[in-house]
Amino acid sequence: MRRANIKGALVGVEAVTPEGLKAAFKDFNQSGEALAKQLLTFKQHGVGVLGSLIFGLPTDKPATFDATVEMALKAEITFAQFLMMTQFPGTVDFARWEKEQAKRPTLVGNVPITGYWMIPPETRPKMFTPHPSVNAEEIGERVQKVWNRFYNWSAIWQRSACAPRLQFRIAFVFLSKLYRQMYAGTGISTDSARRKKAKRWAR
Repeated sequence: MRRANIKGALVGVEAVTPEGLKAAFKDFNQSGEALAKQLLTFKQHGVGVLGSLIFGLPTDKPATFDATVEMALKAEITFAQFLMMTQFPGTVDFARWEKEQAKRPTLVGNVPITGYWMIPPETRPKMFTPHPSVNAEEIGERVQKVWNRFYNWSAIWQRSACAPRLQFRIAFVFLSKLYRQMYAGTGISTDSARRKKAKRWAR
């Protein structure tokens, strides 16, 4: 990648624990310390990483959230996005969910939850299926804490060392804060007032 002059890559990490990777059908990947070491290889060759990680997997526990952000910090990935699990049509997860919902449908307004893309953003839930061990509100709060920790001023400034000059480091800091503001969720249900405020702040 470096020889091809590639500067950055989106890496679908998904999960950092062996059980999480198995739930995401990616148990061929490394986990924990070995995963952090693999991701560091990108930085060592001058390639930035946008790491994509999922929460809401059935194997997630309260400890999973801390383990995830600690791995992301240890791996020194440039940017990270912490997403809620979303079932997409055509996937194994969606087919299983659709069968379950056919027995006892959940409606948001008049729209079945399995057609979530047709639900207006202000009423669309962040999490579509109940979690076996952690309630939706707790997951939402913990995800926000992960975003906040990864994108706090100190952590961002450390990562900005990848930029060659001071003005680029400052730009990196503001870009990171902008990314966090635009893409971090605002809880389990999106609040339209908060979304508007986030857009104003971003402008």
